[in-house]
Amino acid sequence: MKTYNRAASLLGVLLLSGALAACGNESDTASQSEPADTTATSDNSTIEEPATAPADEEAAANEENGGDTAADSTDAATDDPAATEEEESSDTAAGDTAATDEASSATATIDQEDPADASKQGDKGAGADRPKTENFEVATADSTDSVTGKLQEGYGYAFYAMEGLEFDAETNRLSMTANPDYYAIITPLEKGYALATLRNEAKTALKAYGAPVELKGDKAPAALSASRLFLSAENEAGTGQFALWETPAKGYDIKINIPAGEDAETFAPLVYASLSTLAD
Repeated sequence: MKTYNRAASLLGVLLLSGALAACGNESDTASQSEPADTTATSDNSTIEEPATAPADEEAAANEENGGDTAADSTDAATDDPAATEEEESSDTAAGDTAATDEASSATATIDQEDPADASKQGDKGAGADRPKTENFEVATADSTDSVTGKLQEGYGYAFYAMEGLEFDAETNRLSMTANPDYYAIITPLEKGYALATLRNEAKTALKAYGAPVELKGDKAPAALSASRLFLSAENEAGTGQFALWETPAKGYDIKINIPAGEDAETFAPLVYASLSTLAD
């Protein structure tokens, strides 16, 4: 009986041990499966979607590059050599245009071709009660020649134009027939003119030729030595002169233009002789 009980006890122990072993294996299998599922879930919650970050970075890069490109474009336009040259050319042209206008203004006082104002100068034909032609002794640098003068009628005055000269009463202009660049402008003055004012105006006008010098007595051309005022200025381009010629009734503003050239020696004696015959 005792032997049977001991065997039963041993058998119970063995069965209990087997059951415990079986439970342990099942537990290990479950444990090994659960960590794999947990790891996958955890990893999915922390992974960054690869399409999002590069897109944001590209947009930011494009925005930055675009700003730089716009800035570069502005700088390029500002530093454009062609634009700078055009601007400088325009300024230069302006500067050059201003200098030309000033010189032209000074010269225009000498080269006056405005029509005569008959209402201020008198009737045409005044002083024309002299012979239609007359001979004059004209002194040149080398000799004294006899020259025929033809009576010319201006508005309120008349004079003899020496052979080789022609006169336009509408512009008060006496010029060399062969070369009109040589000329004199005759302008009758209104009563009440002032000598000092005329002198200042003449000096201003003659600056286009050079520094004006007032000539008196034998320093002035012989034929016009009786002029109340005579100024002259010259440079490489030629000579400009001003004379105030007076008669008992009125005064005459005379401007003379003598370009440099071989015709100067021919024109000067003829125009001086002609102007000395002014009468009203």
